[in-house]
Amino acid sequence: MKKAILTIFISMLLAIILSSCASAPAPKAAESAGFSRMQRSSETETDNRMIAYSISLSLSVKNPDDTRKIIVEEIKNYKGFIVRETENNISTRIPTEDMDDFLNAIKSLGKIDNESKTGTDITDQYRDNTVRLNSLKSVRDRYLALLEKANNVNDMVSIEKELERVNLEIEILEGRIRHAELSVSYSIINIRFVEKIMPGPVGWIFFGLYHAVKWLFVWN
Repeated sequence: MKKAILTIFISMLLAIILSSCASAPAPKAAESAGFSRMQRSSETETDNRMIAYSISLSLSVKNPDDTRKIIVEEIKNYKGFIVRETENNISTRIPTEDMDDFLNAIKSLGKIDNESKTGTDITDQYRDNTVRLNSLKSVRDRYLALLEKANNVNDMVSIEKELERVNLEIEILEGRIRHAELSVSYSIINIRFVEKIMPGPVGWIFFGLYHAVKWLFVWN
């Protein structure tokens, strides 16, 4: 009798252990699914960030005048526009999606002396300005409603002054928002191009001597 009870007890214990082992992977799967959701959410948030790019490029070219004409033509080809132009410098905005292709075309025009690229995340600033703009528009609507109900001149003058102030702030914020959107959609690219200095007869002599001496050191 005791052996039968012991056998039943052991069987029940084994069943409990096996059941626990079978259900153990479930939490891991849930944890993995949760991590995947967090990862996708993080990737989506990263993709939605607003990055404004600024690029500076310096080139040494054979003929600056011809180079300027080619750069202007490339700007047109890539649907960009010129912000500022001087004798040896062009500042332009190019659609961000075509930025790399445009730069590759410009780099082929001469020797690259210097190149830099900066990306500024303006997402939070843009969102803050959008929230402030919506709030100010709500305030303006309330002032307009009060203006319709005003019964005397003093109240009307006071409300109109506040409306003028609010409208000015709205215009400023709308300008900042438009500029932010432009900065993200169109990257600013500054291109400086100067004539490549070629050595004279004496310069070529020293240039040849330099390479000859350099070759001897390498040979040794």
